[in-house]
Amino acid sequence: MRIAWTSILAAALMLLGAVPAIAAAPAFAVDPVPPVRGEEIPLSDASRGSEVWNRVFGQVWVRNVAAPSLYVVRPMNGRGNGKAVIVVPGGGYAFVSIDSEGFRVADRLAAQGYTAFVLKYRVNPTPQTPEGFMASMASQFGSLGKGELPDCQPAIDDLAHAVALVSQRAAEWKIDAHAIGAIGFSAGSRSLIRLLEHKPEAALLHHVALIYPPMTQTVTGGPRPPLFLAIAAHDPLFKQGGLHLVDSWLHESDAVEFHLYYGGDHGFGMMPKGTTSDRWIDQYLDWLAVQ
Repeated sequence: MRIAWTSILAAALMLLGAVPAIAAAPAFAVDPVPPVRGEEIPLSDASRGSEVWNRVFGQVWVRNVAAPSLYVVRPMNGRGNGKAVIVVPGGGYAFVSIDSEGFRVADRLAAQGYTAFVLKYRVNPTPQTPEGFMASMASQFGSLGKGELPDCQPAIDDLAHAVALVSQRAAEWKIDAHAIGAIGFSAGSRSLIRLLEHKPEAALLHHVALIYPPMTQTVTGGPRPPLFLAIAAHDPLFKQGGLHLVDSWLHESDAVEFHLYYGGDHGFGMMPKGTTSDRWIDQYLDWLAVQ
């Protein structure tokens, strides 16, 4: 079913940042799409239940995830560099932005020889109908940068499971178990922060990247692997927290590469914005090459 919506709701949802600049557009749509059929590794025995895949604003989102899994995106034959990156998309714990912040990132990593693992983690339940879902999104993301996103423990547990699994099966995937990193986007970066603070699996990560994370965080406790951080100055999360997260990290480790973009807003991911934030993936790959 194709559902049209007013520009008022579209403008509210633009705070996601992953949404194109369509504030003046009269309507947008939510379309069902089939799940991706790739190399998928279940992280539990749970049923998919009411899991829904939708195309929204030209991207694919997965919501009502009850059965977490890892998608393996491998480099071309003979081009693997023996390194791995776990990709943790965002979505405010209401959905998994598995396209712009997942598969598209993994494809760029694989093109450079990395074995990428896209994490589809458990999220909070949302209304099953497109109408109810988008109305709930307008309410949630309309307050972005005005409070704190509550933790989603299942998502953090799924990330810990994923890190442990990639480490345990490193030899099978021709990966150096000491060359595993992770990159998190928005809510995914919050999960990564919580992993560093509270989970022993954090010690298995050689490097981490936080893309438009909650800048109010201080990251209390845990290891401090080399960090790549990127965010836009117009992002509500940057306006809310400023340099707090960076300053806090620098008090404990100077292994930080920080990019603050003038444009891009929140959630630019792999969606071109026509700003310098479009270059974040190249800068991240350059940083990875020297880790």
